[in-house]
Amino acid sequence: MMKQMAAAILVLTLAGLGTARADDDCHVPMERWQPREAVQTMAAGRGWTVTRIKIDDGCYEIRGTDEGGRPFKAKIDPATLEIVKLRYKDRDDDHHGAKRQRTQGIGPETAGETSADGLLGTNTRPKAVVK
Repeated sequence: MMKQMAAAILVLTLAGLGTARADDDCHVPMERWQPREAVQTMAAGRGWTVTRIKIDDGCYEIRGTDEGGRPFKAKIDPATLEIVKLRYKDRDDDHHGAKRQRTQGIGPETAGETSADGLLGTNTRPKAVVK
């Protein structure tokens, strides 16, 4: 009975390890890493314009724009140069990924102007309450 219980615990432990490693981190020894120049060449081959290459969670992280001009962030396996994770960024995303609230037509460049549709009236500035 004890051997069966020990075997069951071992199987459950090993199964748990498999799911714990199913993340976007890279676990590659440094001697197997390809140089940054190889990462730059791989990115150029995909039509990417690279603005930054850094190391994050054991992976290369590339920030730049794709061939269509869309900004992205990609994690690259340092040994194989395969894409581990690719996330396109909305142009309205801030550095935390949260969308900024934008109000069209309200800002310093339009202060004191009247609205084209007369919504705000003549020379009326909108009032806002920041919570």
